Amino acid sequence: MSDGGAPHRFVGRRQFLQGAGAFGLLTFVPPVRLSRLMAAAPAPGAAGRFLTAHELDTLRALCKRLIPGPPDDPDPGAGEAMVAEAIDLLLGAFSLTPPLIHAGGPFSNRAGASEDDFADFVPLDSHAELGWRIRLEGSLGRPEREFAGPVVGLQQIYREGLAHLDQQARSGYGVAFADAPTQAQDALLADPNDAATQAFVPVAFANSLEAMYGPPEYGGNHGLAGWGYTRWLGDVQPRGYRDDEVTGPDPATAGGPADKALPLIPPGSLKPASRDEFWLGRQAMLRGR
Repeated sequence: MSDGGAPHRFVGRRQFLQGAGAFGLLTFVPPVRLSRLMAAAPAPGAAGRFLTAHELDTLRALCKRLIPGPPDDPDPGAGEAMVAEAIDLLLGAFSLTPPLIHAGGPFSNRAGASEDDFADFVPLDSHAELGWRIRLEGSLGRPEREFAGPVVGLQQIYREGLAHLDQQARSGYGVAFADAPTQAQDALLADPNDAATQAFVPVAFANSLEAMYGPPEYGGNHGLAGWGYTRWLGDVQPRGYRDDEVTGPDPATAGGPADKALPLIPPGSLKPASRDEFWLGRQAMLRGR
């Protein structure tokens, strides 16, 4: 989206990822052998694991605006990484046994392991299942789920959010959101007066980031699309890193376009701030407001 009100255009994608560094993506959750599920991933116009065919097509359109790919962006985006399909797997996690929540371990097969342990999902204990059902399905008025108050689950958030986008597109442009021109989609997503959309988009954006850049065993990052253009090697266990790989820049990436986007800070110029320095600086900043 070109409008500054849209989340993914506050900063460029490369700058966002570099500035975040080793950002902690929320563990994106699904089960069973994901390769078999993704091999049978729903095509456009087909229903997903949880979403209807129309809802899934609407989500695909939304995700492609949140993380654009070609031709809008030269790097792969949500469409190439199968982000919408991964979110649908999360929403329908409990339709399979074990549920698509926690991948196994300890290693994938990307760095020398004999097989991908991540691809086998693990059963949940009763407390974990309750917590995840509340997160996905909501409290649904059930006393055992409302110990901390009522909760609207992700399933309802997506179902209502996607329906609202469709309603707004039909009202403003006479077509479904997925059929609207990308400029119209961007305008709808960036409308500051549409409170429902502004509440829904950050949820979808967060889940899209998880699916785009998380381990592919969770259904997204298809073909390592998210790791490829960012030159992230992903998990390297059990091989691990050699001493020379952690004491100097990676020769395969040093000096590339991504390195030139941010200035290099000489390590000798860095020092930890003392507790007093931190709080004095914080107080000065607050006084200056």
